[in-house]
Amino acid sequence: MTKAKPKLLPSTYLMVLIMTSPSDFATRQVIRDTWLRLSTKTPQMFRHAFIIGTKNLSSAATKKLNEESTQFNDLVFLDGLAENYNKLTAKTAHSIKYAVDTFDFKFILKVDGDSFVRLGSLLKSLKDIEHPRLYWGFLDGRAKPFRKGKWKETGGWILCDRYLPYQLGGGYIIAHSLAKFIAENLGLLKFYQSEDVSVGAWLAGLDIKYVHDPRFDTEFTSRGCHNEYLITHKKSSESLKVLFSNVRDKGVLCTKEFQARPSYVYDFAAPASQCCIRTNDSTIP
Repeated sequence: MTKAKPKLLPSTYLMVLIMTSPSDFATRQVIRDTWLRLSTKTPQMFRHAFIIGTKNLSSAATKKLNEESTQFNDLVFLDGLAENYNKLTAKTAHSIKYAVDTFDFKFILKVDGDSFVRLGSLLKSLKDIEHPRLYWGFLDGRAKPFRKGKWKETGGWILCDRYLPYQLGGGYIIAHSLAKFIAENLGLLKFYQSEDVSVGAWLAGLDIKYVHDPRFDTEFTSRGCHNEYLITHKKSSESLKVLFSNVRDKGVLCTKEFQARPSYVYDFAAPASQCCIRTNDSTIP
């Protein structure tokens, strides 16, 4: 019997997965008009997709999304996923599986819709540090599970009294080998409340290359503005436009740098609970 040839997938260096909700048309358009234009590279260097859960949508909302998809050809519909905060971990996992099944890529950037990415600078830095098992972002190793509020841990976290080290969710990069591991083991993975925590836990037992980079301003709130930032999180659509104008017209992200909260350099020699001492040293972005 002749063995079937492997399916040849479209190739790209970096697959950018942007998390948005069905009603976020305006946000998606701002992203198309701003930071997605910060690289002139071909699809062989990067491709992007806006990931949207479409389960239980009204016919009117579905019609509008289909029209947007026809116009831009950059939407990915997860038909079995309803959009809500408690489903973000499942959304991330299935987005990664979509990428693995659909493209031959080297790396994935998972990024939120309220983040700004200096795409050209990010690609250059990725080329400099690339590793076959790379897990790159702003690493946290001392976070305790929330027991109440929006981030209350409902996923049954029993591994220890803190979360395992994970790259914060405003934006992080994983290599193809790690994405493939997640995709192939999807049915066995434990889904915790936060998607970034979950990815960190899924990968914790693997021989991965952790890279902590303060140029990823990807915490739950922005640390300010620094011209070394590669990704900066929690930005309004208007802020995305301003940052894009700064980069395009002035060649810098910030017209004036400032620090709203201290950053840190991850101490890999210390216990994880003592990894992340914030310092006011302004040389740390």
